Amino acid sequence: MNAIVEVQDLHFSYNGGKPIFNGVNLSVPRGKITTIMGPSGTGKTTLLRLIGGQAEPNQGRVIVDGQEVKNLSRRALYQLRKKMGMLFQNGALFTHLSVFENVAFPLREHTNLSEEMIRSLVLIKLQMVGLRGASGLMPAELSGGMARRVALARAIALDPELIMYDEPLTGQDPITKGVLVKLIRNLNDILGLTSLIVSHDVREALSISDYVYILAGGKMVGEGTPEEITHHGSPEVKQFIEGSAEGPMAYNYAARPLEDEFVGGG
Repeated sequence: MNAIVEVQDLHFSYNGGKPIFNGVNLSVPRGKITTIMGPSGTGKTTLLRLIGGQAEPNQGRVIVDGQEVKNLSRRALYQLRKKMGMLFQNGALFTHLSVFENVAFPLREHTNLSEEMIRSLVLIKLQMVGLRGASGLMPAELSGGMARRVALARAIALDPELIMYDEPLTGQDPITKGVLVKLIRNLNDILGLTSLIVSHDVREALSISDYVYILAGGKMVGEGTPEEITHHGSPEVKQFIEGSAEGPMAYNYAARPLEDEFVGGG
């Protein structure tokens, strides 16, 4: 399998605190949609940060396009990031720039293209997400779903090889979710992208994914095709897929016994 991302025996914690990852392994094949699912707070977004070089593993390897990310110089990392697109959870549009200028920003920043070429590319990307007619609007004039689509147009502006989606469906109504799911699938196939999605929207994510990983307790507790995940034997996977409050994945954050807080514990 020709993988664009390989994560091998990944261990990570912030500033020596509670471990977030304890030996995580995953592989993201080129041209496919791979989804990482799991409960909130399990480190899904942190994993994207490690892949993008915003954080470094305490142990293990993160390899993107054949290069180990932590060993790259600042210049080499900058070049590698040009091959990545990122759709942030909140869209992260520049509020002082119009829709057109938001999508044009990476083209102005990273290329020497003429204004005429930039205009053509921006309008093409906006057409792909169904928002060419909104090019003159400001972010404050957009609905949540429209803002997410503008952010997606910006993420594909430089024709990246890999696009990472951080909870792209969170907070969206059912129709907007359907639109975004269709867009992600179509853009991946038409543009020949590789998509890595972080999500906890089980039904929608399974509907477009080629392969799925379930992250919990610092490890991958299950992986497989959507069909295999749906019928997975792991109690953790079963609990997550069914949305059950009862199971091995605890709701309460770890703490010392309650009585210790009141009886001489301070």
